[in-house]
Amino acid sequence: MFIQNKISPFIKTYWDKICDVKKLIQESDRIIIGAGAGLSASGGISYTDKELFKKWFHMYCGKGYQTIIDMQSMFWDVNDENVTSYWAYWARHISKIFYEAPALKPYNDLFEIVKDKDYFICSTNVDGQFEKAGFPSDKIYGPQGSYSLFQCSKPCTDEVYDNKKMVDNMLANMNDDDVHIREEDIPRCPRCGRLLVPNLRKDDTFVQKPHMINTNVFQKYINESKGKKLVLLELGVGYNTPVIIRYPFENITEQYEYARLIRINMSYWEVPSKIAQKSIEINNDISKVLQDIL
Repeated sequence: MFIQNKISPFIKTYWDKICDVKKLIQESDRIIIGAGAGLSASGGISYTDKELFKKWFHMYCGKGYQTIIDMQSMFWDVNDENVTSYWAYWARHISKIFYEAPALKPYNDLFEIVKDKDYFICSTNVDGQFEKAGFPSDKIYGPQGSYSLFQCSKPCTDEVYDNKKMVDNMLANMNDDDVHIREEDIPRCPRCGRLLVPNLRKDDTFVQKPHMINTNVFQKYINESKGKKLVLLELGVGYNTPVIIRYPFENITEQYEYARLIRINMSYWEVPSKIAQKSIEINNDISKVLQDIL
């Protein structure tokens, strides 16, 4: 029998919950993984980590910035006035997080946990960690973009462009402390000549077509999971974009008889009372929890 979470006469400990999670996963027919920024943060890439910022972006520390979030806020939009400083930051950001970072431990552990199960992934992360850990791209729905791609800032086309050579070129022509790239290294659209920008969902100019390939496959997977022993494994999902993972997972848990939600998060771990008995909340470091499950 697929285990039922019932009102217990005692408060479950952390290890009680770990045992329940393991059993749910073992007994499941299908698993849908929902991953947010908290999963990568648990592996060491946290956008609020001041020490990481000093290590990777020391050239900005004397300018009043303390975290990656500070820098992203400063350089969220590009224009003709800030373009060389915009790309000095973003080239470093993309290189460090997407190209240089190895597969992080929580992703490797997650792969080991589910590799022999029937699963699908929905992730708002754009750092390529799932692919690095061995998850096949045809089992990943990532609607928010990718650090590996550029798009036209207009945009004039639905095309996106692999950016490795452009990023490497910008970095190669900067000194370690430079906060501007060379004018001749500014990435421009090969079709219209406008500025290129990272292919990230930040407004209605986002080129989403390349990331929608698995949309119907993912929705079909959800639909066909009704009536099955379905585990919704939610990892580090907050309220930045709750309509992509958090709210849909809650709705599926409520509507599907055999669905069970596992929500693991250092913050925002609570579930609505109406699905509490079909859910497991774990308020702990995701990396530790996955290691303990494994």
